[in-house]
Amino acid sequence: MQKNENNNDIKEKIIFISVIFLMTIGSIVFSILCLNGSNISFICKNSLLLSIVASLFLILLCGLTVWFIIKEKETLSKTVFSANILILFCSILIFIFQKTGFFEVIKSAESLQEYLESSGAWMPFMSIFLQYLQVIILPIPSVVSTVAGVALFGPFYALLYSLVGIILGSFTGFLIGRKIGHKAVAWMIGKDALEKWQNKLKGKDNLFLTIMFLLPMFPDDILCFIAGLSSMSTKYFLCMITISRLITVSGTCYSFNFIPFNTWWGLLIWGVFALTIILIFIFAYKNMDKIQQKLGKYFKSFRKKDK
Repeated sequence: MQKNENNNDIKEKIIFISVIFLMTIGSIVFSILCLNGSNISFICKNSLLLSIVASLFLILLCGLTVWFIIKEKETLSKTVFSANILILFCSILIFIFQKTGFFEVIKSAESLQEYLESSGAWMPFMSIFLQYLQVIILPIPSVVSTVAGVALFGPFYALLYSLVGIILGSFTGFLIGRKIGHKAVAWMIGKDALEKWQNKLKGKDNLFLTIMFLLPMFPDDILCFIAGLSSMSTKYFLCMITISRLITVSGTCYSFNFIPFNTWWGLLIWGVFALTIILIFIFAYKNMDKIQQKLGKYFKSFRKKDK
């Protein structure tokens, strides 16, 4: 029995290592193709050097994974293996975007506006679809897509279409984090370790993530996946994402009409606004427990009054 178990373990390791080798080869090939197909001047001038550096890094990553497998460091091997998957996925995605010319489309609000205009009567649906994909997978800054929407539809309809796409995309990201991400993290660090950290953060994660969603400096897609991993309920997430996106997107849609970027006072106001946001986040992060306790007391007293 023990010999059979050992043989099975060896077979699993060989298969695992073989998959890693194939993934590394794929990552190297697509990384080189992406570097050679880039329009960025620095990358074009140093494509050979960058290709060598990228290849060496990927080979080193592959070697580390194999070493962790041989040494039976399960958590580390699975973590690095997941990094290999992510690199391969990103390099393939970048290659597809390069070949389809999509990077040229999303490089500015004007080019994105032209792309949407070319869809004719389907323009509103394309805008919603792009906002949806922007949350899930596309490397489009939300400001760019929203500004393009304002130029095409006006602030109100741009807000409406953006909200539909962003909320649907956010909920999809949340479900991916809950259904797939939870299993992936549990596979990497172990189910017990994941539950331990979730219990430690329980209660705090709702407030912390809500603040992060309200601030424009954090990437929506990653936050939605993290929310799926947290103890946040689906109902709370839907309410929170609707309110927070309504605040931030309406701010983007309407603020450019009142606070322009092409004046010194406009830039000054935006600078003060950005600094205020950073200070609020730092304050909230340092006083998370106190804020949570005060909110808890407030809601308890509010419920008693209702009764």
